[in-house]
Amino acid sequence: MRSDADPNMREAIEAVTQRGMAIREAARRYGVPRTTLQRKVQRVEVKPTHATTDVKHEDATSATGDASQVMTIAVPSRKRRAEEMAQSPPSPQSPQSPLTPGLASKGPRKAINGKVRMLCHSAGSALDELSNELIMEGKSVFKLGLGQSPFPVPQCIVDELRANAHQRDYLPVAGLPELREDIARWAARALSLPYTREDVLVGPGTKELLFVLQTVYYGDLLLPNPSCTSYAPQANIAGRNMFWLPTYAEDRWVLQPQVLEDHCAKDPEAPRILILNSPSNPTGCVYSEAELQAVAEVARKYRMLIISDEIYSELHHSSQHCSVSKFYPEGTIVSGGLSKWCGAGGWRIGFWLFPSSLDWLKKSMLVMASETYTSVASPIQHAARRAFQLDCIELDAYKGKCCKILKIIGQWCYYQLQKICVDVQEPDGGFYLFPSFARHRKVLNERGIITDYELCQRLLHDTGVAILPGSVFGRDPRELYARIAFVDFKGDIALYLIESMDDFSLDAISGFVQSVCPNLDIAMRKLAVWIANPPMTSALPKSPIPPEPVVISPLASSLVKSGDDLN
Repeated sequence: MRSDADPNMREAIEAVTQRGMAIREAARRYGVPRTTLQRKVQRVEVKPTHATTDVKHEDATSATGDASQVMTIAVPSRKRRAEEMAQSPPSPQSPQSPLTPGLASKGPRKAINGKVRMLCHSAGSALDELSNELIMEGKSVFKLGLGQSPFPVPQCIVDELRANAHQRDYLPVAGLPELREDIARWAARALSLPYTREDVLVGPGTKELLFVLQTVYYGDLLLPNPSCTSYAPQANIAGRNMFWLPTYAEDRWVLQPQVLEDHCAKDPEAPRILILNSPSNPTGCVYSEAELQAVAEVARKYRMLIISDEIYSELHHSSQHCSVSKFYPEGTIVSGGLSKWCGAGGWRIGFWLFPSSLDWLKKSMLVMASETYTSVASPIQHAARRAFQLDCIELDAYKGKCCKILKIIGQWCYYQLQKICVDVQEPDGGFYLFPSFARHRKVLNERGIITDYELCQRLLHDTGVAILPGSVFGRDPRELYARIAFVDFKGDIALYLIESMDDFSLDAISGFVQSVCPNLDIAMRKLAVWIANPPMTSALPKSPIPPEPVVISPLASSLVKSGDDLN
């Protein structure tokens, strides 16, 4: 019996090719061999009405064509394919290929790595690009999707970049030595650990450093669910096993040590990477010292590697950040950068702090970095030195005001969501909320909204409010979670007005938000009206996203397909 005739195999192939599910997840969900599924997926062919395509080498875009096309499994033999090529007359419009007589040249064959073919554009970036397109068309869009800092880069750092624009030399792969020294001194004070510049690795953003690690280190990836959108796709590209570890809203989305213990006990000797993100993207929640210590004890027991993603550490609303490296220094890499607290996401610079016990891993990452990105742009590294200057009054004041602004705006959004019966945790850091719309499930279902994709798609279509579905962070689409990034305001104006604010009552906070964040105020009002009674509409096509958990989400495809209908 052919394996593709097996209904489970057919469903798995459909889940991967039509719904964007990761191959590993589809194999696990439908109980089919992963390698067989991957081979079958790479042979899937969309047959047009009048032509034959080369299935094995078709781009992933070929598999997302018109719904009227028939999806089939075609595995032509080499002999038959050669006969077809010999019988096919050359196209009169195309020149003959000098290498293959009788075969018209159509350019290089399409041959995309199977691990990449099923990936989609990053959900946040895709939504932001779509939002910008709609704005250019004259439509009102409230950008609460992409997690980009609203604050300007501090002027003293901008001045440093201007002064170093002439820097043109390649720098050491590990980073500018003086910058690494500055980061080590800053980290030694912030984390109370004896870092030196030899422990610092500078890269073009922490996302790139994580990808290098996942390529170099051979181990399973453990992710608390929900987690940042890029962690899982990188594991898929690198061919690593990835496991979601459940967390719960009633625990403020904090990973419980028993959950970690239960997973590791199944295979105690397996090498593993655990990524902890505090303050959290997408929830805004923060681990306490006791919670970090409990997780660290399990990590030490099973000798796992922890990546402590602390990119939002300087945006802790109470300025009381704690790192898991305090409790497990020998096994923790601390990840940080300038993208969030410094407003310099587009500068693309991040750093990792290694304990001396992981020097062997740092050296391997340097080898790969030398063959890929080589080094971060020289002017950026020179300018970044100012960001880690100790006892800088200007920067300390800047960070203090940013934290104060985000705290009061986060509280205001939290209260607005509570007023409309949306369950959510009050944020402690960063600029995210992770609300559940499950209490409105009945009225949403009556309007044909079953999944979080459909919720976000319809919300954008009906109101112009752009938020991200919770399933791109690992949640089940039917749970109806979404991430709100409360960043649609002018950060420079907020920094100026917060200086004169001395009343932090709810009324005063509401007045501040209405004056400084008018787009955010309007967006929350629109959301409140819409969630109470989302309008019926036939303008949108039926969502192609399945009502089931996925690892890699085709959000970009689902939103862009409906782009012509948005208003």
